[in-house]
Amino acid sequence: MRIGLVRHFKVNHPFPDKIFLSKSEVIKWFAEYDKTENIQYKNVDLCGIDWKRCYSSTMIRAVNTANHIYSGEIIKIAELQELDIVHRLSDSIKLPFILWGLIVRINSFSTNNETNRFKNEIIAFVDKILTNDKSDILIVSHWFVMRVIRQELIKRGFVGDNFKSNEYGTLYVYEGADKYTMNR
Repeated sequence: MRIGLVRHFKVNHPFPDKIFLSKSEVIKWFAEYDKTENIQYKNVDLCGIDWKRCYSSTMIRAVNTANHIYSGEIIKIAELQELDIVHRLSDSIKLPFILWGLIVRINSFSTNNETNRFKNEIIAFVDKILTNDKSDILIVSHWFVMRVIRQELIKRGFVGDNFKSNEYGTLYVYEGADKYTMNR
């Protein structure tokens, strides 16, 4: 069994023009980003693997990426969406957009009930596909989700490459399910 992870294609959505933004302006920008269908399509090397299933985040950029690289049915899974952390930002300050982005990234890595629930849903998805499906599976999602999936696959004996947060539309293949399925 092989599992392929692909981060959605890059979204073409300009950063805000204003220097200082409020929380509501940041939320509005992220909402527009989430709705845009203007992505940078490219060819993705699927390594000659005959992927039997393709799971995708339900977010437009991931679904459009999956449809571009996979010719079969796309199974849309809500658990593969990005963590919505923007609502946790402070209402009382205005910051440059880059600082808001840094705060979002830091909050995504913090341990709290919300991030724990989010990670547990991803782990449950990984458990489900490893238990119920022995075929080669392609997953199109988002960097943070992919990071959690990769950690879980490695815990279960899979082997594969590391990836960088800025790589869009690149396939990372993880192999080694026999060890996991035989020990369960």
